Amino acid sequence: MACSDEEHDRLSNLPDDLICHILSFLSTKESYRTCVLSTRWESICTKIPSLRFELPEISDPFLSKYIKSVYQEYIRKQNLDSEKGCEPHDVHMWVSKAFVNFALLRRTENIRKLRLYSEKGCQPNDVHMWVSKALDLKVQELDLDLFLHEKTLLPLRLSTCESLVVLKLRGRIQPTLNSSLHVYLPSLKILHLRSTVIYSFFDDHREYDLNNFLSGCPHLEELYLNETFRIAINTSFHFLKRLYLSLFVPISVSKICPVQINAPSLEVLSIIDFSLTPRKYEFANLSNIHQATLSICQSPDFNSLYTLLKGLSNVKSLALGSNTFHFLSMEDKLDNLHLLTFHSLLFLSVEISERCSWNMLVSFLQNAPKLTYLAIKRKIEINSRRKEVGNSSWVEPSVTPTCLTTSLITFEFKGIQDIKTELDFTRYIVSHSNKLEKVKIFTPSLKKRRVEKSLRKGSKKSSVLVWVRIYTLSFLQHRVYILSFLMKKVGMLIFVGMMLWDGDRTFILSLF
Repeated sequence: MACSDEEHDRLSNLPDDLICHILSFLSTKESYRTCVLSTRWESICTKIPSLRFELPEISDPFLSKYIKSVYQEYIRKQNLDSEKGCEPHDVHMWVSKAFVNFALLRRTENIRKLRLYSEKGCQPNDVHMWVSKALDLKVQELDLDLFLHEKTLLPLRLSTCESLVVLKLRGRIQPTLNSSLHVYLPSLKILHLRSTVIYSFFDDHREYDLNNFLSGCPHLEELYLNETFRIAINTSFHFLKRLYLSLFVPISVSKICPVQINAPSLEVLSIIDFSLTPRKYEFANLSNIHQATLSICQSPDFNSLYTLLKGLSNVKSLALGSNTFHFLSMEDKLDNLHLLTFHSLLFLSVEISERCSWNMLVSFLQNAPKLTYLAIKRKIEINSRRKEVGNSSWVEPSVTPTCLTTSLITFEFKGIQDIKTELDFTRYIVSHSNKLEKVKIFTPSLKKRRVEKSLRKGSKKSSVLVWVRIYTLSFLQHRVYILSFLMKKVGMLIFVGMMLWDGDRTFILSLF
């Protein structure tokens, strides 16, 4: 017996809330296409909790025509002559703005999230209007990614919005950073600021103070700053759990003020600073951090960096950039580093440059008795001359680090070449690691045969089977080599696979 249309249409039998939840996984444009089904579906679209718009957005001819007709009807009802700020020749922008107005301005139901993305064509007054409407609708997540020809001033009442939980700003957007204005965002938990402060230099020829804005976010749990600023940051966050700082001052200035943060609940810390002038970092209460990344181009002095590392003694995952590791590798600093202990450290990632010391790396291994994963990355330049990494030759330590004999499971070396110190260090790790299960060696394809021969020669208890398969990547115009090993070491089988390609500075040989 044939089923009726009602029996086939199970989706329409669902409650409105469940349908809204399903539609929230689609883009806003796709969700609103269901408006043509019935008046009920048109009503459902006005209740979708998350709205995401990209301006301009290329639409198919039918949808563009539909949105134009709806917007023209809106203009007629509002007795408006034309859309302010609309460029008639830019059809896609005109249609996109019409769709935002259609979906947002006539809405009465509260929204959970509003995301606006635009690189050109969108007008600041439009953004101001849309954000104001979102605030009226008790928006909880506001994500603005805008690079416009003019700066965008957000509504002043944004600084006292009680419903806002997530605020992400990127581009030529000026939040409430004036110290004379009252800022209080009691519900805000996630704050991302990317390339917002830098535009204040170009637009107003001054740098805005972030301290007043940050002090008005008492319950912040995640802070991400990808900014260019020189003024001091001195604030406390009692509930902050994740802090990501990506800072850059492109010119050499006489002084950069310090970053001083008290965050007793902090669990994740990432500092990437490419400023040409040293900046001091002062943190209090870092005992709860379990994951940290430090890549500081210019350190003001050894003591400040040492104090920061000492505060990270309880981390489980630590990544060090090449400049930071080089600063710690200076011979006159090595004695002090023996005082550092990382009893909980499980993952260590280190970027090696020509100026780094292998002894420094051994010091870290000796001070991390529970280490299970060691990752080393060496910078490689295509067609560059062969250079020795490290400012000293490899000397096997008299005492084997505890982690090698008891806990190290995975070893990774990206960028290894047929250079004696690198090969000696790799052989040492492999031969002295009793628990080793996985080794990943990334090497240039041109060095493949020599590296393979040297590592095979260094493994006295290994039998090696080699499979070579060649692929061609037309977009890179390089070849991919896959080399697999089967190693037998200390009565244990270790499967080794090598994949090598000559791409943009990244090469892989993986042992698994």
